[in-house]
Amino acid sequence: IGLVRAAYSSGKPAFGVGPGNVPVCVERTADVPKAVQDILTGKCFDNGTICASEQAVVCDAPIEQAVREQFKLQGAHFLSAAEAEQLGKIVATPQRSLNPAIVGKSVEVIAKMAGLTVPPGTRCLIARDYPLSMEKLSPILAFYVVDGLTACAERSKEVLGYGGMGHTAGIHTRSREAAVSFGAEMPASRITVNTPTTHGAIGFSTALPPSMTLGCGSWGGNVTSDNVSPLHLMDIKRVAFETRPVKS
Repeated sequence: IGLVRAAYSSGKPAFGVGPGNVPVCVERTADVPKAVQDILTGKCFDNGTICASEQAVVCDAPIEQAVREQFKLQGAHFLSAAEAEQLGKIVATPQRSLNPAIVGKSVEVIAKMAGLTVPPGTRCLIARDYPLSMEKLSPILAFYVVDGLTACAERSKEVLGYGGMGHTAGIHTRSREAAVSFGAEMPASRITVNTPTTHGAIGFSTALPPSMTLGCGSWGGNVTSDNVSPLHLMDIKRVAFETRPVKS
């Protein structure tokens, strides 16, 4: 944020972007094994340092147990309330900002810092805890359970409101209508569907322009909501011929 403000106040043209804090809805019609695989693929890539990586799972209540089981089968570890409180103390500073000491660190390193014991080979830590609703830039997920698509959208908006306005949200669903409805509600510039948000938002697994510089639009106080590409840095001259005569 400091860099963006400095660029905006430099007196020169500048494209600024904002922080991510990506909620991902797992709607009741989702292909649960693939949804969980995608979420872990996105979250664990580069130990979660990509700004578009998943930060919170918002699970539709009817499939909660199936989602939990898949996370466990695929290498995630759910923390107890007490363990989540321990973890929260090293994730967030007293000012509710992210502790830079955990950024990009592995599960093993973070668990050791928090005084936690986790199973060998754990890929990701998951906890239901408010301080973990922030952007964590590490293999840690918040986990929420709500009932229905409308509630999923509301909780996802709350996560974005806590941090990450205008950036990215994701949904896993077999219903095109659900995806469109969810996307319409999100104060986010990119809505990924049935793909890791990390890879989808930067254009690797979607048709979005390939970029790791992701604008957050007016929600995030940015000049653009686009994936910023070389095209944004080009000045284009246009020779414009009359197409509609002007009456005298």
